[in-house]
Amino acid sequence: MVGLHLTNRRRPLAWLTLWLLALVVAGCSVPGIPLPELPIDLSDVPGIPDGLQEFPDLLGQLGLPDLSQLENLPVLEDLPALQAGPGAIIYSGPLERRLEVGQAIPGTDIRLTAISADGAQFEIAGLRSVRTVGDSLDYDGPWPGLAGVTYNLRLRIYQVTDRTVRAAGVHRLHIENITPTPAEVDLGANTLKFPFTTSASSGQLFTGMTIGFLGSEARGAQLSGLPEGEYPYRKVGDSIRWQGYLRPDIPVDYQVRVLYYTENSARVGGIVTVALPVR
Repeated sequence: MVGLHLTNRRRPLAWLTLWLLALVVAGCSVPGIPLPELPIDLSDVPGIPDGLQEFPDLLGQLGLPDLSQLENLPVLEDLPALQAGPGAIIYSGPLERRLEVGQAIPGTDIRLTAISADGAQFEIAGLRSVRTVGDSLDYDGPWPGLAGVTYNLRLRIYQVTDRTVRAAGVHRLHIENITPTPAEVDLGANTLKFPFTTSASSGQLFTGMTIGFLGSEARGAQLSGLPEGEYPYRKVGDSIRWQGYLRPDIPVDYQVRVLYYTENSARVGGIVTVALPVR
């Protein structure tokens, strides 16, 4: 097996660290959100797949602050049980939201309407609700305007100021009837980002993409479905980029790297960005 954890001679983690730090220097941050200082123990952050917990700036790529310092955050097990059936895909991971008065959490019926001495006043499902630090903000339902898309949210408020409310936890997106199609896409401003890992056996496609795994060669894992003329081999730590449509109404962008491969299977992981309409 070829993997991130094998030998010091390969030093893939050090290589990945340099790459991720370069992204930060290049400005891959989200304006207005304090990004974490390195290193961070990602095992303390809910919703991070095991294969990605060694990536030192994963939270920065997701546009998240250091959630490892927050206590009693919801975890993925707090979401309703769900399995992706044939033709469906599930994305899940950590989330942090900063709301100003008048703003809603995208995809939900939760809107911050005022902040007073009593706490943060929300409108939830059309009803008034006053919430304070430690209170929950939950949602389970369809994504507005998209058939066959379900959104689940579990947040806890961790800060209330005279102007803003901040909450953190986990979220999940379930999309049915996917037919991945490669294309150059414009994601726009309304996106969700998730950590994502997926495996493929020899001769199979990676979930949600039209890129597949053919087997292990001397030059690395051999991939299928790449643009014509592109070098088809990737070693551990090498990048794979795929853009396209999960469905005609849902553009996505995968930026992943090879986590390990053998003769019979390969695993990739990184960030997927999904564009969704917001009312």
